[in-house]
Amino acid sequence: MSVIDTSQWKEFRIGDLFEVIRGRSQTMRMLEEGNTPLIAAARANQGVAGYYDVSPEYSDSITVSCNGVGCGSVFYHDGPFSITGDASVMKEKQTMSRASKLFIAAICDLVFSEKYSYAEKCNPAGLLEEKVNLPATTSGDPDWAYMDSFMGKILEEEEVAAEQLAALAPESEA
Repeated sequence: MSVIDTSQWKEFRIGDLFEVIRGRSQTMRMLEEGNTPLIAAARANQGVAGYYDVSPEYSDSITVSCNGVGCGSVFYHDGPFSITGDASVMKEKQTMSRASKLFIAAICDLVFSEKYSYAEKCNPAGLLEEKVNLPATTSGDPDWAYMDSFMGKILEEEEVAAEQLAALAPESEA
């Protein structure tokens, strides 16, 4: 993919685009195994600490790790999930496509993972004030069409690569 021209991008405050909600503290060792991904303080496995018997609270949202070694790590989760007190969820204030959320999550991950650490933790109030550069329309609004188009191309490339890899894999014997 070619280099992105960011000269027309604009700074946007996270709090203007999202609500930021901190998870509730949960002692994971007290939870029963189950089917709901539980997002916690980690960079590995997209922040998923495990699968537990808890009610999913969110879906189709961006999460931020707010503690631990992965502090500042940002991920998009399309399916249902819950979060611990070591993570926050960014719920969009206006409807955004999956592609736009993936785009914004990638930008936020670049910014937040450089700024926050085990020693410099993030919190919802601080995240609301964070600013990130995003594509903008001539009227100064986020350019959702650009984000959708860009991520659409990335997702297509990923799908083609997965198909090529699958074609190279030896057929399993029955």
